[in-house]
Amino acid sequence: MPYLLLFGGLAIGGVFVLLLMAAVATALAPLLLLGGVGTALVIALLTLLDRGPRRPVLATPDDVVGGTGGLRAPKGPFARDWAWPGYLVTQWRRDLAAILGGWGGLVARIWGWAFGPGQLGAQRWVRVLATLFLAPAFLVGGAVGAVQALVLSVVVLLLGWLGWGAAIGFMRGCDNAVRKLRRASASCPTCYHVTPVPAYRCSGCSAVHRDLRPGLLGAVWRTCGCGRRLPTTVLRASRRLEALCQRCERPLRGGSGAVTDVRIPVFGPVSAGKTRLVHAGLVALRDLAAADGARLEFLDETSREAFQHGEQLVTSGANTTKTPAGQLPAAITAQLVKSRGKALLHLFDAAGEFFQDREDNSELEFLDHAGGLVFVIDPFTIGWVRDQLGGALESRLAEAHPASGDPEQIYHVTARRLRDYGVETGKRALAVAVVKADLLADLPWAADLCAGSVREWLVTAGLDNFVLAAERDFAEVRFFVVSSVTGTRPGHRMTPAAPFRWLLGRGGFPLGDDEEKKAAV
Repeated sequence: MPYLLLFGGLAIGGVFVLLLMAAVATALAPLLLLGGVGTALVIALLTLLDRGPRRPVLATPDDVVGGTGGLRAPKGPFARDWAWPGYLVTQWRRDLAAILGGWGGLVARIWGWAFGPGQLGAQRWVRVLATLFLAPAFLVGGAVGAVQALVLSVVVLLLGWLGWGAAIGFMRGCDNAVRKLRRASASCPTCYHVTPVPAYRCSGCSAVHRDLRPGLLGAVWRTCGCGRRLPTTVLRASRRLEALCQRCERPLRGGSGAVTDVRIPVFGPVSAGKTRLVHAGLVALRDLAAADGARLEFLDETSREAFQHGEQLVTSGANTTKTPAGQLPAAITAQLVKSRGKALLHLFDAAGEFFQDREDNSELEFLDHAGGLVFVIDPFTIGWVRDQLGGALESRLAEAHPASGDPEQIYHVTARRLRDYGVETGKRALAVAVVKADLLADLPWAADLCAGSVREWLVTAGLDNFVLAAERDFAEVRFFVVSSVTGTRPGHRMTPAAPFRWLLGRGGFPLGDDEEKKAAV
């Protein structure tokens, strides 16, 4: 009987204790809920300030390059650039994982406090009962706080993504639209590679950034791995950073990728006068630009020296040195500047030997990227002209230093090369320049040529098949008569600038009026 009373008293006391703890838990439930909510929010705030119970792993530029930053590998042969990723790209996931981990760690500590080993009997039961009655409200509050933080984070992230995506789309769209209107691209004068977007070298650490356009690594600005802030559009980067070729990483001309880019190869037989035409054409273009309120200048020392050497040859009347056979030419690049924009003009002058055989011109990649070409015809290689130069005029033939090679054959070899490499010649232009016209100006049978009826004169001289083939192959063909000796005088109708000015206009950079039509048919 005493035992029954004892057990009954303990049972009644236990029930009373349980009811008391339940009443206390019920009374403290609102406070416990608020405490849980506040604790969850504090954990989230401390984690974002990098002071939480679990610090998030920082996404670094090395993660971006190594592919461990949560970014998909880019299309193309290169890894992503060494730059800090935007917060909305990958770091938010790591912060969220750290926040959830911090809250989970707190729950684990409460569980260990109540049910961990090594507790005394009565003390253990007190902790267990306290956890069972008080912790649920706290944990529910924490869960509510976590859900609130999660919802708030989702809203902020969605707004951030929308704003960030709009900024990227606006910046990239404006950049692309302006460059498309300008017909801008990046041409390497050395390896001949052409790309819409050049690579850029960081001005702080010299790291190469392959794609500096707005994207996952920055909308308006991006931060290089060295900490230097870089612009994210080609138009802005072209004014601040050194542009590089995407293939050989050699420096490009200033403004590459941001200004109008016109590439003009000059081809023809050996000793046809291609190099002389390039030199005289640049001299005449300089004077033409000055008369039009523009200017022609050179951004690299190699092109500047080539121009100065050519100008000296033209003004002195000295003979032009033959272009070395077998040596691939570097582009002579001139920058044309006028009030409404800029343009880079790249002239390629390869030795005539490259155009004699189909196998020899396989390395002339600059032919593939040209919007227009200049084909040089030496009239003294035409059989009909040689027939007219008999007798007393035979010395004129020796004075002309005729080219070696049939112009029709040279044309067909080059046109076939373009087709073999997938070049759509039907979308390109061809300027046919009949040179050395100053040596024919006093001859009656060349009067039509010197007067500008170049196409008809070529047909009369027996090149009608070439004329028909050229007009069939190319979208537009224009014929010019050129004198690289007397034509450099301002206003001369046989100016060597005429074919280059025409192709410049077709390339999106008109220069002067339409006077070149007087020299063409």
